[in-house]
Amino acid sequence: MKLNIPIKVNEREKKFLVIGGIAVILIVIFQLFNWYSVTKERLKDYSGDKYYILQKQLDKISEKDSIENQEKMIIAEIERLETSLLTGNTPPVAAAALQKFLKDTASSANIDVKLERTLNPVVLDNYLGIPVEIGFSTKTRNLENVLVRLRKSPFLLSVSEIKIRVTNISKPEEIYTTLVVTGFIKKVTSEDKNNKEVRNAA
Repeated sequence: MKLNIPIKVNEREKKFLVIGGIAVILIVIFQLFNWYSVTKERLKDYSGDKYYILQKQLDKISEKDSIENQEKMIIAEIERLETSLLTGNTPPVAAAALQKFLKDTASSANIDVKLERTLNPVVLDNYLGIPVEIGFSTKTRNLENVLVRLRKSPFLLSVSEIKIRVTNISKPEEIYTTLVVTGFIKKVTSEDKNNKEVRNAA
């Protein structure tokens, strides 16, 4: 079917129409390309921001896992160290246990303890230091033996003070030694007391 258009168009006008049509098509193509480029950049920026946020979240999760692992290691180390605390939940009981241990240690090194005295507890953050003073006469070699035994003891002990004086100038190897040895117990909090009272009541 042939369409007859009543409008007469000469060759010159046809050229203008063709050129105008091509120009419109080019403008549309340019606009579409421009829109595509802008949209692509926006998507790139958006995906980059999303990736950055996701990466930060993954880092936080990884950091959280690392912190939790460190916390578990610290708790395990504390529990291990607490097995080396003195027996007894009160300073007098713990001091008596430490005195007995020190006398037994000295006796195993053929040393007779001449002095033993319990000193005032030392308050720490979560623990109490239980210092016990002992005095004895011995030879330097035996003193070294006692110190080695204290260092290898099953308890966590600290020799906080040591005094040595020669008892006989003609025999300088004979010395009188005073040691202040400190052991540790866990501090009893009010919450622990309440829990103990509840258990006793039950």
